[in-house]
Amino acid sequence: MTPRSRASKPLVAAVRADLERWGIAEETALAASALDLANRLSESGIRPAAASMLHAQLRATLAELAKLAQPEENGDALDELQKRREQRRQGA
Repeated sequence: MTPRSRASKPLVAAVRADLERWGIAEETALAASALDLANRLSESGIRPAAASMLHAQLRATLAELAKLAQPEENGDALDELQKRREQRRQGA
């Protein structure tokens, strides 16, 4: 895909960015499915009924991919608090 075609398909670029952020390879079946859906939605002349169905499927696919995402390294404040409590308990 050329840089120009990437720019003309912002939905595809957004899906790729999500996959990268989540640490999911584009070559996996679910990721490839999400990219295919995004490409189909980016085509000109797509009918509204078809677009609606494709959007629903893309949302569902992205939700499944998000479940597979690699955990973020820094975690949230509650995770950090739990980690400190465990360290204190082990040290006591």
